Order: sequence, then C-alpha cells, then structure tokens
Amino acid sequence: MAGKLELMLGPMRSNKTAELLRRAEMRRQYAGQYVLVLKPSDDTKGGPGVVESRNPNGHGKMDAIEFRSSDPWQVLQAIKDTEQKIGKRVECIAIDEGQFVEDLFLFIKYLLDKNHDVLVAGLDLDFRAVPFGEMLNLTWLVSAYGGSITECMAYCSCGTRALYSQRLIEGQPARYDSPVKMPGDSYEPRCAEHFILPGRPH
Repeated sequence: MAGKLELMLGPMRSNKTAELLRRAEMRRQYAGQYVLVLKPSDDTKGGPGVVESRNPNGHGKMDAIEFRSSDPWQVLQAIKDTEQKIGKRVECIAIDEGQFVEDLFLFIKYLLDKNHDVLVAGLDLDFRAVPFGEMLNLTWLVSAYGGSITECMAYCSCGTRALYSQRLIEGQPARYDSPVKMPGDSYEPRCAEHFILPGRPH
C-alpha cells in the first residue's frame, strides 16, 4: 500500500507554508498521526530547525528536521530513528520549500512507496517565471498515487491574481541573468501586467 501526496503550489506570499502547517496540525490533532516536518537548508524563512509561516494569522511555526538541500536521502535515517523512538510508523512527512530540494521527485516517490503520506509546499515558478526545481514534476505523482494539488492564491497590489514572484534587489526588479539563489533579495507577488523581468531573452 502506497501513501498519498498533497501538493501545495503557488507564488510568494500565497500562504503555502501556512497551509502546510495547518494540514500537519490537523493530522496531529484529529487523526492522531505522527507528522515529521522537514526543511531544506536553503530555507532561511524561519530559524534553524523551524518551519515558520510569514502569515501572522496562520499556524505559526513547527519544529523541523533540517537537511542539506542537495541530499534529502540523509533524512531516511532520521525517519528510522524517530519510528524507533515513538514505537510506531511515521504516518506523514511534511516538506516545506520543496523547490530547493534536489532529487525531489525520486525522494517523494520513495516515501510514497514506503506508505508515508507526504505533504509538499513550494514555489511553482522561480523569479524568471520558469519551473522551479522539480515541484511541477510532482503533479505526476499525484496522478499516479492519488492525493491533491492545491493552487495557493496570491494577489498583486492592483488586486488581480498574482501568478509570478517578482524579485526585487535594492527595490528594483532583478535581471533575468541574476543567480536563482542570492542574499539580499526580496519578493512580492505580481500579476502578468505588472511582472517585470529586465534582460529576458524572449
């Protein structure tokens, strides 16, 4: 028997992390499940070992196991150790900022095959408006294993639905050729009309 995948996708400020934490808490509180929360090392939103939502009205934060973004497989030992400690199977594994995780598709498939339900939240597109990491590949796993895809909604300052994450560096739109990961940047959700990408080749 395989697990199910709940995938939460959307741009910045669409409450993906808040939704992940809400679902994790519901499983803990109402279903009596053990939920192991994971965060990749590239996630700087919360403190070390913490998954935290920027939404002040959300479900706050939860303790998390932090792992190197380049090697999610190291988490398997932590899962095994946790199961020995609690004396039962870890029913659910929640991963925030999935776009940063290398080998994400194969890692999630492995967890599902081991009968863990998996919750994954992350950006669908990067600041260049192209698929970010392997997040969109996970939609195949939802089709194959069952579960759900939730498009988390964000809004541009003009009031229109935002599909894009506008990267700002010192208050100005970042150029297309700037690194995907860099310090000192900030983001805001933008609609197609107000999304700006200087230096875009096409």
